[in-house]
Amino acid sequence: MTDLAELLASVRTHYVDMFEAALAELREKGHTLIIEPPMVDAEGALAREGELNLGARYDLAMVEGDGATPSMFSPSRMLNFEPEAFHGAGLDIVVAPFQWDNVRIAIDGEPKAITAALAEWFDGALAAPDDVKEDGIQRAAHFLSDPEVDGRTSLVQADFGTVDVHIVMALFDQLRLAGASRVELGLPDV
Repeated sequence: MTDLAELLASVRTHYVDMFEAALAELREKGHTLIIEPPMVDAEGALAREGELNLGARYDLAMVEGDGATPSMFSPSRMLNFEPEAFHGAGLDIVVAPFQWDNVRIAIDGEPKAITAALAEWFDGALAAPDDVKEDGIQRAAHFLSDPEVDGRTSLVQADFGTVDVHIVMALFDQLRLAGASRVELGLPDV
């Protein structure tokens, strides 16, 4: 594969297809679901945490009586491919096999600028687009960890949820504009 957007689309499609199949199976069993609800505090506002003060989303919640129980979805398999390297506009991007809902992102650049770019990007990616249906996938990111910094490399864990590929491509642009020289996507360290 030689196109970055195409590679990311393959990883996303692999994950979203399994997620939608799991949702359909739960519905067939009679469960009422809330798809990708945001995590909220006692007042119903988006719960924000961590150094980056970010919100998050669950994969789904099962409605039970007057309440709902959050639940997470874990894909049964990962799309395998050979690592690919891309270069453009002063940014090197390396994509190794990863899960759309569990990716380690390593970013080389000035940590404060990278942290600000990550926080700004994720706040936008967490919001569902206006055209999504309430009972369908929300096309929103779910989680971004606080960065761990090692020299000029910032490491974060992310759950891209069901966010569209162009939103992940926008992350690369924001990181490049923040001075990043290299971004690597891969599996989290165990």
